[in-house]
Amino acid sequence: MIRSRPLLVLAACAAAVAGVCGAGVAAVAAAAPAAEPRTVALADVVAGWPDGFVVTGAKSEPLYTEHIRIERSGDDLRVLIAVIGQGDEPFGTQRSAVHVGDDGTIAWTRGCAKDPDSCADDTTLRGFLATAAVIGLAREGRLPREGVVRDVHGTPAVCVDDAALHPDAAPAHVRLDPCFDVATGAVLAHWSPDSAAFVGATLAPGFTVTPRP
Repeated sequence: MIRSRPLLVLAACAAAVAGVCGAGVAAVAAAAPAAEPRTVALADVVAGWPDGFVVTGAKSEPLYTEHIRIERSGDDLRVLIAVIGQGDEPFGTQRSAVHVGDDGTIAWTRGCAKDPDSCADDTTLRGFLATAAVIGLAREGRLPREGVVRDVHGTPAVCVDDAALHPDAAPAHVRLDPCFDVATGAVLAHWSPDSAAFVGATLAPGFTVTPRP
């Protein structure tokens, strides 16, 4: 079931009087500064995450579509990306998986294309498996203090500064902050502070998130 939970609903005027107050509302909106995004304590959010979830969704590009399935089962996280080109031509399937140890270390169990040391303890894990990085830092007692609440196609998410999520790694060349479903911790999107928009590994509207105990 698709969850649609808008963070904020603004009703300036009823439809019946829109013509009367529309100009006044527009003037106020133009004069008012943009509201700062709300921040939340990340530890409180993470404490409410279940031990499992399943996400299904898609990411569309001009010449192909990625059909994505993300799963968490306890300490194990998996992602499957099936790429379909124009005319339903399959381009291939990517399967990746990681395991989070009790001490917070992250080990790839499938699909690692990095060097052996990085696969054994990936301190720069990004993309749809970034939930593992949050779990790892929480177990190490180094969780970032806060995250920014944003709306991803009607679903509340908390976005975490990329550098804060990878304190032992060099800064990314292009900063993209992963945004996690508030209810489950699944990665739904990535926020670009430079463009003030969701980019990169971001699910299109219509995704589903199902928690698992």
